[in-house]
Amino acid sequence: MLKFNQYSKKSLEHIHCISCWEFMQIKRFKHQHNIKKCYQTLEVAEDCEDETLKLAFISQAKRFHPDSGTSEADATKFSEIEAAYREIRKSRVKETKENSTNLPEVEEFDIKHTAPQHRHYLMYNVGIGTPSKRQKLYTIEKAQKAVDNVLEHRLKKLQAEERNTLVGMDKQRAKDIKTRFGMDRLVEDLIQEAMNKGEFKDLPGTGKPLKENTNTRNPYVDFVTYKLNEVLIENGFSPEWIQLSKEIREDIQNLRKRLISARNNVGYLPLNFADESAWKKIVDNFKSETKRINSKIDKYNLLVPILQKQMFHIKLEELAKEALSTPPQKTHTTTKYNSKNVNPDVSTEKDGLFGAIFSIFNNKSS
Repeated sequence: MLKFNQYSKKSLEHIHCISCWEFMQIKRFKHQHNIKKCYQTLEVAEDCEDETLKLAFISQAKRFHPDSGTSEADATKFSEIEAAYREIRKSRVKETKENSTNLPEVEEFDIKHTAPQHRHYLMYNVGIGTPSKRQKLYTIEKAQKAVDNVLEHRLKKLQAEERNTLVGMDKQRAKDIKTRFGMDRLVEDLIQEAMNKGEFKDLPGTGKPLKENTNTRNPYVDFVTYKLNEVLIENGFSPEWIQLSKEIREDIQNLRKRLISARNNVGYLPLNFADESAWKKIVDNFKSETKRINSKIDKYNLLVPILQKQMFHIKLEELAKEALSTPPQKTHTTTKYNSKNVNPDVSTEKDGLFGAIFSIFNNKSS
């Protein structure tokens, strides 16, 4: 009976092991089947790379996302695609972890201590020679270091006392001002020296704010630039905006003169068709010059510190109209051309005929 019970227990354990193994095999088979279906859902191969899998998921999601607005939008299909992608990623991460755990551990040797190769001797590492000689040199160097430390301490103490005085504070403040050029530093030192001597105490308007006329200031120019321009003008220097103003006025005057000289190439008003087309071509040739002058005006308006000094763009049409309104100073070229082509014999005949008629009238009147 006892043997039978032992035999039955062994058989039950064997059956239980077989059933567990079969269950694991079935579970693994189902998992592989599900993973295969997931790859089919994403329309990729099972041995594809992670980047290919990701791109396939993105393209499928764009097609079937319920908010995409396309005809293929389907929430159910999108959820299937998302679940398939998550399942594949989960299985790949699991496989990577299993493969990494199966790898043998590599023992790494780390040398934490490095030999002091810069040292020649472990004791009295000063100079060369016998230990007694090096000991003497070491004692001398140690005493020299102590003397240097004492001197440095005394200097720091004196500097701290001097820093608390007015002269020391002024010197420190002058050093704090960092300038890029030597001339600026020299000027700053001279100003600080004059301030210490009290040469700035009796200046008119000391302690009062600078008078500023906000109505005449350009809002695009800061206060410092405005004051610098004002100082330059008062001392006879010309800033960039003044030079630009002069150039703009000269360019406009030159443009007017050239338009007036070009006006002499067409006839009197009203212009005929040929003169009108010629005048249009002349005006078109001056468009690039007008554009260049207007760009200078834009730059000038940004630099000028006074708002009332700003300029308007010049209009080529108005300048051309003004030039066209002035009468030409010489005869029209077409009339010259026609006069050259006239037959001289015909003109002499007409002059002779009209001369005879006028002579008859003159005789009757007399």
